[in-house]
Amino acid sequence: MTSTLKGIIILDRDGVINEMVIDPEFGTIDSPLHPSQVKIFPGVPTALKAIEAMGYALFIASNQPAAAKGKTTRKNLEAAHAEILAQSQSAGATIRKSFICWHRAEDACECRKPRVALLQSALEQVPGIPLQTSWMVGDGIVDIAAGQTLGLRTAFIGPKKCDQCAILSRQQLHPTAHIASLEEFSEFLKTFALRTNDATRKSTTAWN
Repeated sequence: MTSTLKGIIILDRDGVINEMVIDPEFGTIDSPLHPSQVKIFPGVPTALKAIEAMGYALFIASNQPAAAKGKTTRKNLEAAHAEILAQSQSAGATIRKSFICWHRAEDACECRKPRVALLQSALEQVPGIPLQTSWMVGDGIVDIAAGQTLGLRTAFIGPKKCDQCAILSRQQLHPTAHIASLEEFSEFLKTFALRTNDATRKSTTAWN
């Protein structure tokens, strides 16, 4: 295990790092389909820098099926992701690698969350990293399901809604934290790390 790292943070992208895009004509909500549509949430670059400074390696795991659905091109999606990375790392943080599923749900691939292949790929980048001090952070049920399956701590980002809580309960999913934004998560992580410091030192389970 890398001695300088406490764990890794695997981030969902849309709704966590960047805003979703609303089509004013049809009222639909989607991921950015072009770099010009990218808008990072306020505070994200400094939040990522703070999380990294606490000793966490940063990764992204995201489902991005828009090209497979014919809404845009893969080239546009890759350019949008590059813009998201550029803006989110502007305060000096480093997102070590992004793992993206380009498939539709009906393609029945192995990588689309809530399946865990994207998260496993991130964990494999830092062999031996403790699972108990690593996190899956997302704004979707699939993010919590994938993280919980692998034994990671999980943070649900966004407003607390009754329907979401009901689905989480039915699926026996129990986020470690439910927090409004990534900026608030970075503040939460500071105190959470202090509260769990002794338990972390005694932990032996790791991703090998």
